[in-house]
Amino acid sequence: MSDIKVLLVDDEVGFTAGMKKVLSNRGFCVKEARDGLTALSMIAADTFDVVVLDIKMPGMDGNQVFKEISRLSPNVPVIVLTGHYALVEEEDALEKGAYAYLLKPCPIMELVAVIEAAGSKK
Repeated sequence: MSDIKVLLVDDEVGFTAGMKKVLSNRGFCVKEARDGLTALSMIAADTFDVVVLDIKMPGMDGNQVFKEISRLSPNVPVIVLTGHYALVEEEDALEKGAYAYLLKPCPIMELVAVIEAAGSKK
């Protein structure tokens, strides 16, 4: 079993609930945030081994959240998981230090492998 603590940040309620259940069943400790401000307050109050972050969210988008995560917790690997692919966005995220850039729907075993690899880097 994994002891990797994951923060899942996505505004899609059904997606986060399902993903939390799947990842928890695979041994991850998963917390979820439905928006960027909530995610940032959780990061300020707690430590996480990995953040899985959506880009397209109302209010504060994932790019803004990523910038703040980099400031608040620069050593936390951020995995961008988005349903809206843009090459420029992928290149930008990776240049700014994202651990990985994945597309929804991402095969669960691929996501699990990336989370485990990112979590072991800490």
